[in-house]
Amino acid sequence: MALGNLEDIFPAASREYAPLVEELWKDPAIQATYRRRSELPFLPSAASYFLDKAIDISRTEYELSDMDILYADGVTPSDGLASTEFSFPQLSLDGQGVDEPDPQDTLLRYQLIRINNRGLHENCKWLQMFDDVRLVIFCIAASDYDEYYEDANGTVVNKMIESKQLFESIVLHPTFEQMDFLLLLTKFDLLEQKVHKSPLTSCDWFDDFTPLLSRNLINGSSRSTRSSQTGATLPQMAAHYMAVKFKRLFHSLTERKLYVSYMNALDQESVRSAIRYGREIVKWEEEKPVFGASETTYSEEPSSYSH
Repeated sequence: MALGNLEDIFPAASREYAPLVEELWKDPAIQATYRRRSELPFLPSAASYFLDKAIDISRTEYELSDMDILYADGVTPSDGLASTEFSFPQLSLDGQGVDEPDPQDTLLRYQLIRINNRGLHENCKWLQMFDDVRLVIFCIAASDYDEYYEDANGTVVNKMIESKQLFESIVLHPTFEQMDFLLLLTKFDLLEQKVHKSPLTSCDWFDDFTPLLSRNLINGSSRSTRSSQTGATLPQMAAHYMAVKFKRLFHSLTERKLYVSYMNALDQESVRSAIRYGREIVKWEEEKPVFGASETTYSEEPSSYSH
């Protein structure tokens, strides 16, 4: 597909089925089933995006958009590694400043190494190769709290519980014993869409989530109604609660501080903000021995918020 050989991958005969796929996708019964997708372990979250565009994508002249690529990423998970090098420019493409001036930033090159969670397991000896990394960025989909999958033994597992267990194993791995961790709670946009219909307590680990809601929100009269005391929306309270749970877990395992940020991976500025925050963590940790630590070891406040 990357070479443009769509005819080899999608022959004309298969493209003729695109209108039928669209018709089937719009069927009320299929839509009702899709609304219960959290009960379907093998259905990727990007399914609706591509099924909505079935006819467009099947055209021979169709060109992939950046959004197509972002949605396609992760549909078929791999066990491998991916590496990206980048630097922080002083100006964005439209000429607007995106960072505080720092002459050294334009000279420094950062390397982001991505590992898919399917490639992590107890006997994964190549984790020792990362003993010189500066920051571990651990990504967890905030929307996974009510989703499940079937493991190799046929056991149905909650995705958030699995992420928690994987997080614990990585935090306790000898290679990362003294490293700083940045937890990125991704897919905040999906959390906003579902948390009003599917309670956070669907996940056993979140069974004590009891936000203080205003009367309007309890009555369901407004999706945007905020907490009567904090001024936060239900999705924001849910994300804050998740952050606190992971910060407490991390502190119990390491007695150190966990950095947390929220993001929507489909929003470029949200991703930039998260990466810039990671850079600031690295710089701050480098300066601590010189200037002294000015921050408490443990805090239940989320470190950064961007979506």
